[in-house]
Amino acid sequence: MAASKGTNTYNRQNWEDSDFPILCQTCLGDNPYIRMTKDKYGKECKICTRPFTIFRWCPGAKMRLKKTEICQTCAKLKNVCQTCMLDLEYGLPVQVRDHALKIAESLPTSSVNREYFLQNVDSALADTDGTGPGGALGKLASHKHELLTKLAR
Repeated sequence: MAASKGTNTYNRQNWEDSDFPILCQTCLGDNPYIRMTKDKYGKECKICTRPFTIFRWCPGAKMRLKKTEICQTCAKLKNVCQTCMLDLEYGLPVQVRDHALKIAESLPTSSVNREYFLQNVDSALADTDGTGPGGALGKLASHKHELLTKLAR
């Protein structure tokens, strides 16, 4: 027998509920008047498998609907768009950026360790102002960014 919503609230306190997604300019589109739908806990994140709020919108006329694929915690940790998963600053794929900067950051494999790691990341991101990247990317020296500007689209 499954537990009811009211009795099992331990892990729900860590689920993401946000008001607006983290998006790049390409995914947002050129229309300043977009209509966005919000679905609380609509899907699980492709990276950390925690439920998160899904946003769907049409970026422009005669374009297909776009939706968020990863949670905001993972997007802030890796500094990527929630939809296309490209780097927010340079527009590079995450694998290319991490290989160029020699970053080897991965999530723990077991579910308990992953949950503990993400709780620590959430608390660390809550202490910052939220404008810069989190994780290993936020601790890099500025001279490494020259290589990324050469690789940028």
